[in-house]
Amino acid sequence: MISTRLLNLVRCPDCRAQLAGEAPALRCLGCGRVFDAASPDYLVLKPRDAFDETTKFLEESFHADGRDETVSPPLLSAAVRNSMLRQFLDMRPGDVVLDLGCGSGRFCVWSLESGAHVIGTDTGTFFAREARSNVDLVVGELRKLPFADASVTKAYTIDVLEHLSLEGLQ
Repeated sequence: MISTRLLNLVRCPDCRAQLAGEAPALRCLGCGRVFDAASPDYLVLKPRDAFDETTKFLEESFHADGRDETVSPPLLSAAVRNSMLRQFLDMRPGDVVLDLGCGSGRFCVWSLESGAHVIGTDTGTFFAREARSNVDLVVGELRKLPFADASVTKAYTIDVLEHLSLEGLQ
């Protein structure tokens, strides 16, 4: 999903300037870079310079079994983490909540009932159908986020940082 609200929050990951145009094709008003998404369901706002360190989750073969295509109800450990996350963040209408490294977007989908504006961002495009239809999604880099300063009120990451080295986080 690409909402007008999302379009008002995103910025060029390279120069931080506003983006203009109609989704999914956007142009940076600062450096002139054109961002053209391959899908009408999410924005692709990756920085020009790629980071050397990546994750196995970007490999097509990792997703070949299709387990990320749909969102199941939270069960077992996922239910515990989801409950703790909701309690800790206390998401409310008016909040803009960013899921850093959202993967399929399942935690985003599970958080929609909070009334908060939930945005998922990931370096890959393996988003579940429910996430593509109901959540604002951005393909980007968590080390160079494409969002306006102070536009996000709450953020979280689950099962992401352990895939990067200390040097990769700097």
